[in-house]
Amino acid sequence: MSSWGTTYRFKPFRFEIYSPENQKWPKGRSGHRIACNERYLYSYGGYNPDAREDTFFQDPTWFISRPLFKEIWRFNLATHRWKRLPKRRSLPNEMASCAVVLRGDILIVYGGTGFPFGETCSNKVYLCNVKDGSTKPLPATGKFPESLYGIAVVCHGPYLYTVGGTSGYDFHCDIHRIDLRTGVWESVYICTGADGYEPEGRYRHELAYDGKRIYVFGGGTTLHSPHFSLQIIPTFDLESNKWMSLATHGKEDCKYVPADRLCHSVVQYTDDKTGVTYAVIFGGFNGDEVFRDMWRLDLKLLQWTCLLRVVDTDPVYFHSASITPEGCMYSFGGVIRNGHQTRRSDTVLAVWLKIPKLTEISWLALNHYCKNLKDMSKSDLLLLGIPLNFVQRLIDDDL
Repeated sequence: MSSWGTTYRFKPFRFEIYSPENQKWPKGRSGHRIACNERYLYSYGGYNPDAREDTFFQDPTWFISRPLFKEIWRFNLATHRWKRLPKRRSLPNEMASCAVVLRGDILIVYGGTGFPFGETCSNKVYLCNVKDGSTKPLPATGKFPESLYGIAVVCHGPYLYTVGGTSGYDFHCDIHRIDLRTGVWESVYICTGADGYEPEGRYRHELAYDGKRIYVFGGGTTLHSPHFSLQIIPTFDLESNKWMSLATHGKEDCKYVPADRLCHSVVQYTDDKTGVTYAVIFGGFNGDEVFRDMWRLDLKLLQWTCLLRVVDTDPVYFHSASITPEGCMYSFGGVIRNGHQTRRSDTVLAVWLKIPKLTEISWLALNHYCKNLKDMSKSDLLLLGIPLNFVQRLIDDDL
């Protein structure tokens, strides 16, 4: 039962590559979105222009939707096994550069584009039940936002806030919100240029949210156009309904801040002891360089800390990242660039951004030493004395 070849040591800020433990897993992709809870990583949609035609012929759904992936996958974070959710016919056609949020068992999906990009865009909210894969649009009324892709969202209370995006021709930084209880849309702020603090329109930016303010990180208008600064963070105050520009800075021993970029990822977490919220940025692209660094911004002090100047993985952009409630960030997919050649990644990366509870570290160690836990029955796992909440991470829900 045991594997004692190497000693387990918990190490934060160190990337691990998770290899799939089963024969079927999602093909490499970009433009998808992921979301995590303590048990699963969910991957929604994506795009791959390089997938071979014979690969698509093996699956009728892929053949119809190519070069988009009209599908949702889940990845068990304990067993490292992928499974594709059923009921893919209920998915919309706009499966690239949308935005997703996971609340309970519901994956909330907004916006996105089909292919060719910008030819069809969405302004609908879809609700996907990750227990059975069923997806349906949220009935909505009110003042709808424009159909866009490359938008970013935050969810707070009953509201889903949308910020920015593009139609493929015009770029925006307007803010809208929908009440998920009633389905009523309303405009929060429409940029007119009258206020000098209004940010320029953009897409493939990312957001953080501290309960009062929405912080906008980077973004651009095209992959090779100028990109927006990460030293000056456009910030929207929901209480005053105003934009402001917040200047960030590095630590005293490191005055640098992250380089401008788009197609990066941002996750956030709150320190359990201090209550300070941090935003962590990883990867991205500036038209010439693919970044392989990771930075953390203290949203209270507006101070950047470089967590890793060189990540020991392939530099990536157009990927997606999410963080578990325990503080582990996962990244999946994206574009890897080698000179002028690019390919889509099918790799899952994991990195701990904070020290979790001792029970969580013990769980990680147990899985390190006992490799066959994932193949045992629920009753046998309970007989070993493993708490039910951890046993449930190993036993997949039927789909």
